[in-house]
Amino acid sequence: MIKFLRRSQPEDPGLSEQSLQLYEVLRVPNTKELDIPAITRAVLRKIEILQNKQKKTKLLKTIAPLRLPWVPAVLLELLSDPCEEIRDIVVKELTARDDWPIQKAYEKLSRPPWFVKSSALRILSLKKCTDAVRHIKLVLEDPNVDVRRSAAGALGEIGGQEARVLLVGMAKDKNLYVRKAAQEALEKVSDLKFS
Repeated sequence: MIKFLRRSQPEDPGLSEQSLQLYEVLRVPNTKELDIPAITRAVLRKIEILQNKQKKTKLLKTIAPLRLPWVPAVLLELLSDPCEEIRDIVVKELTARDDWPIQKAYEKLSRPPWFVKSSALRILSLKKCTDAVRHIKLVLEDPNVDVRRSAAGALGEIGGQEARVLLVGMAKDKNLYVRKAAQEALEKVSDLKFS
């Protein structure tokens, strides 16, 4: 005798049919209370299983625009995906959202690998978070050139007196690419315009 087993579905009647199908595909735990860490782990496991970049990207593009409370947590964790295309999607989506604490991006600045830091800096620059300048200051001596270059770009987008002071220091960096990024950023935030 064959039994048909029904996969568990979240007990939230407010979810759309598409969300319910997604929960089923992702095998999201069925609990009465929303356990964001458990859902995040389940979704990340499903994404990690996918070896095909196109399938992974398609799943991410399906999840990213959903306005569910666990989505920002998943996106933040995906900043550490080695695939640049995945990180680009995540940066775009997190920049467009206001339903997650920006402090989570600040935390990413202190964690390796370098591309997580660079992605977090891109988010901060696109969001133009003035509070971020003091956090960006902590990565100005990072050993990775791309992190320092991204920091200069972020400071140039954010602007302000403190950013200008930091950029003047970065214009003396030992790396040519960092110096160039700092000089371009200084031109953006400079009060004086030359013609």
